[in-house]
Amino acid sequence: MNYETKSYSKSAFSIQNYSEQKIEGRTFYLVKTNVFNEIMQGVLVEAVTMYPEKFGTGNALDVIQAISLIEPIFDFENFVEFLRTEQFCYIVEIHSGVIKDEVLRIDLFRKLSESRDEFIGGIFHALKHFSYNGTNLSIGKDINDILNIDQIIEIAIKGFFFFPKEAANKKKFVSRIHLNDNYNLKFAFHYEEKPGVFFIDTIFKEPKKVSH
Repeated sequence: MNYETKSYSKSAFSIQNYSEQKIEGRTFYLVKTNVFNEIMQGVLVEAVTMYPEKFGTGNALDVIQAISLIEPIFDFENFVEFLRTEQFCYIVEIHSGVIKDEVLRIDLFRKLSESRDEFIGGIFHALKHFSYNGTNLSIGKDINDILNIDQIIEIAIKGFFFFPKEAANKKKFVSRIHLNDNYNLKFAFHYEEKPGVFFIDTIFKEPKKVSH
């Protein structure tokens, strides 16, 4: 909270906010805020299904508006700030009953671009490369259908914990995982030393190098 000069932070969670996920024999624990979980588990897919015209437009505010139509909690501007602030999932790995050092945090989105049409960081940025029943899940044009949003969380876990992170500098790291025959999915992470947490800056498609 102090590091990011926020007026509040979420730092304690009930046991219902924890879930265990096993991937390739390794054990991870996910700690989600209620809003992050609700949007990922149902609201986003409902919004895509009911308001497909709001997705793939290149405008982040359209996506937020579609979600707000499903969950009309606040006026729109307050809703944007509500989704941006402290709505996240922490991911840690457990090995032999011990929490390993690296912690990954995935926000819904870290912020909007100055033009307010682009999600910066977080899962909403990543989702522009994926779709549900032929409709992009964010602001992008890519049609790459997934069955549910949990697949994106698993992809993020693999990108962070399973593949080598190349250091661009002391704070910036990148990794790559296979997406399809033509593209890798490239992750860019940044590490904040004071809170001791890694964040996803961006995820984007990168053409695979053609070997000769």
